[in-house]
Amino acid sequence: MKQHLTILGATGSIGVSTLEVLRRHPECYEIHALTAHRNLLGLARQCVDFRPRLAVVPEAAQLDELARILRMLDPHCPTVLRAGEGALEEVASAPEVTTVMAAIVGAAGLASTLAAARSGKKILLANKESLVMSGPLMMQAVVQGGACLLP
Repeated sequence: MKQHLTILGATGSIGVSTLEVLRRHPECYEIHALTAHRNLLGLARQCVDFRPRLAVVPEAAQLDELARILRMLDPHCPTVLRAGEGALEEVASAPEVTTVMAAIVGAAGLASTLAAARSGKKILLANKESLVMSGPLMMQAVVQGGACLLP
């Protein structure tokens, strides 16, 4: 059975490395969502290559530019574009997602990682700040949600 992944911070070094592993094992993984902070071209290229269901950026103002780049690269790419903290939390906690790679740097990744924990996901935690800043809160969410945290 395939694991369904959301990659929070897909255009950073950890996200890119994660996607390279997934590329080598397409029979094992399906990408539900990719997120990025500023690298819109990188995110658009990843959408063309991996065909996630959703792509999320932090600001609504970025959506037009991301859509323009994506249309330029592949006018038929089916990825739905979303923006905002709420969208990040939604893709981290979506019912069809089994695993979340949490690779957003710093405090920006806390809310979405907590959403994944509360919804019982397997969390691959590449963001140590989530534990440093709010270890007890994170561990409580993991226990209550029935999540699995792999640092």
